[in-house]
Order: sequence, then C-alpha cells, then structure tokens
Amino acid sequence: MDISQIRRLIDLLAQAPITELEAEADGRKIRITRSEARPAPATARAQAPARPRESVAAVPQPEAAPAQVPVIAAPSYGIVHLSPSPGAPPYVTVGQDVQPGQEVALVEAMKVFNAVKATQAGQIAEILVEDGAEVEAGTPLFRLA
Repeated sequence: MDISQIRRLIDLLAQAPITELEAEADGRKIRITRSEARPAPATARAQAPARPRESVAAVPQPEAAPAQVPVIAAPSYGIVHLSPSPGAPPYVTVGQDVQPGQEVALVEAMKVFNAVKATQAGQIAEILVEDGAEVEAGTPLFRLA
C-alpha cells in the first residue's frame, strides 16, 4: 500500500459518515480512526405528557445570534502548519486577501499533508489557531472579513 492509497483512505474517512476504516493490501494492514462527533440521526420520539407550568419571573432573552461569520476550517484531523516549512513565511497573514482555492495552510496526519484551501474570497481577519496546534475536521482556522 503506497502513500497515495493511504491518502485516498484518509479522504474517504473524512467524507464518509464513519469513524473507523480498516484496509489490508500486500500483507499490510492499516486502521484509520477519527474522533469527530457526528450528530445523531433524528428519530421520532413519543411526546411526554404536558406538565402544568409553574409561575416564573421574566427571564431576559438571549441576544440575537451574530450573523454567520465566514471561516476557513480544517478538512481533517491533524497538526496544522501555517507555513510551508519551518522558518518559511506563513501562507497568509492577517489583512491578506484570499481567493477560492488558494492554499492557506496544511494539516498533517500520519505524515500525509492535506492542503487547506480558501472556500471563498475574502480577507483574513483573524488566525484562530497557532502553528503546530492539533485540530479536528471542521475546526475553524481562519476568520474572514
């Protein structure tokens, strides 16, 4: 099993609704697991009987949720690298404009490097992780303005 086959298995695991994948080829066995929690499927539940309401003092309503802030998220579990190599300048800096498909970081898992690419045009408003941080799939890495 070569590195490209392993990379395809990691991509398959990242896209499939599973948390573990085992494969065997050429007498070698590999198991890839992911700890990402997925929402449980919706199921019909029997409704509990209504209880009489108790009198309660007015509770302040929570403030309206802020508008959805655009972010660039990690594509998979691993260690995030904000520059292409140690000592090199980072892929992007705060205030820099990015275009869809532009590489902004790398996520390393099992010595396989996955490119993190901008999904939309914008300006890097904030870098939300530190170089070398462990991230999970979906972890926001950059906030766009």
